[in-house]
Amino acid sequence: MSCRREATALPKRSMNINAVVTSKNALRSHGDHGVSSSRHLITAAAISITWMVVLCATFNPKWETNDDVAMSMVAHGYGIADYGSAHLFFSNVLWGVIVRSLPSINGILGYSVATMLSLTLAGAAIVYFLLRLAIRPIFTVLVLIVVFMRPTLFPQFTETAGLLAVGGVLGLLSYQRRGSVFDLVAACCLAFLAYLIRDLELALVAAVGLPLLPWRKLIALRSARLAAVGLAICLGGATVANVRAYSSPEWQTFRQQNFARAPLTDFDATKFILERPELMQRHGLSPNDVRLVSNWFFVDPRLSNPDLLRSLLSEIPPQAVIERNFASSLTAFSLPLGPNLLTLTLTGLALLIILLRPSLLAAWLICFAFMLGFALAGRSPPVRVCFPLFALLTTAAVTMQFRLPQWRRLLLAATLLVGSLFNAWHLIDEAAASDRTIALARHPEFVSPRSTFVWGDALPFESVFPVFTREYDVRSTRIYGFGVLTLAPFSVAVADEAANRGFLAQLQSNAGIPLIAKPAELALLSVYCMENFATPLQTSIATQAELWTVVNASCTSPADE
Repeated sequence: MSCRREATALPKRSMNINAVVTSKNALRSHGDHGVSSSRHLITAAAISITWMVVLCATFNPKWETNDDVAMSMVAHGYGIADYGSAHLFFSNVLWGVIVRSLPSINGILGYSVATMLSLTLAGAAIVYFLLRLAIRPIFTVLVLIVVFMRPTLFPQFTETAGLLAVGGVLGLLSYQRRGSVFDLVAACCLAFLAYLIRDLELALVAAVGLPLLPWRKLIALRSARLAAVGLAICLGGATVANVRAYSSPEWQTFRQQNFARAPLTDFDATKFILERPELMQRHGLSPNDVRLVSNWFFVDPRLSNPDLLRSLLSEIPPQAVIERNFASSLTAFSLPLGPNLLTLTLTGLALLIILLRPSLLAAWLICFAFMLGFALAGRSPPVRVCFPLFALLTTAAVTMQFRLPQWRRLLLAATLLVGSLFNAWHLIDEAAASDRTIALARHPEFVSPRSTFVWGDALPFESVFPVFTREYDVRSTRIYGFGVLTLAPFSVAVADEAANRGFLAQLQSNAGIPLIAKPAELALLSVYCMENFATPLQTSIATQAELWTVVNASCTSPADE
């Protein structure tokens, strides 16, 4: 009996010893894991910060589009904005609060500081997660050159949001493979920040990333489900805050006008209206009136009336729109071969051919489906929207090399090297040319208490107000802009109209207005003067700069002077 008891007790003692050994191994593994994570984090931060400092010290970054210039003006109350506001319109109001709360660094405006910090964070996150996925540091540097060189030299808020979202996708991949809760939380934080900067771009990146993520495994993990709930609560809170911020009557009026004009300015609905003379005649419009609205001329309340614009659009047969847009939709697929996307496209396609992964192919097909959707809606897909999608496809391909044969790994490395060299060669020339343009655009014409009227992109906003614009350079800059935000409550245009210094009032005065416009826009305005005031547009050159001309324009006849 005793022998049997001892025999039965031995396995228990053995099991206890094994448990202790297993526990020690687990602790040792956890410690190694923590050290590895910290090392990867420090390495990623060092690479991303060094990259940002070197590029910004060598070149003068310029905004990719004038959207960021406009939002910087709104945030800090200069240019087109009569006062500073967190209502950036294109981004969530919470992002506006963050931007306005940041101090200037060496006079650089908070919006620029926030953008460059976000890009540095996105770069560090992508490098960190690549290191966590066992990608060698040299490959992460090549990815940084291919993906981040253009967004760093030519930042754009949609691209910034998209790259943060790419980091979030890689974070989920790292969490699934390594099981680190830190990686999961970091991925959610990146997604939330991307949402604040540009919510629609986060949705697009997430959709393209669907085939790349092991959703079934992630859903099965309790921590992933809790993180998803937490992220959803944060996104919902940000959405509620944004809705409440734009719920005032003046913002509701602006939003109605903005939604009504979008088909004409953004989706090429003008051509369908111009083909129907009886439609324009019935609403008391001339072809010139329609062309004016499609060229951001919202200063005449009769033409920018939301009810009028909605009525015009409602009489266009949807079938005719779909058929016309479908016939021209194939041109959208030439965008990936344009100069801004060519390197990413060729690099990504080469990696797709090397890897031959069905999930990667599915992600490419979803990306092209979205591009087709833009074309069918009547708009060529913008580069700023597509760039993060191709960045995701290229970066995700790099993470799939861990099971490749040696010759394919060498081919993948060669592809990244060629892509990075070509990208650097192309962008160094472009950045040097941009620096020369910025130097030519430095003029003090806009430092004046009187508004300068600027029509659309006739003024190269990106060069006049580059990324590292100092606050003391723009303190007294006042611009009456013709664009998306012309009728926004914070705009100079609204303030000037309220003070009886509006565009039409001054245009009909003997003094006229200082106006920057392209020849085609001046031609439209001349016809408008003849149709509405029975007098031609009178113009004379007031200031001749290198990149633009300020003309004094008025709709008064010589007899009235």
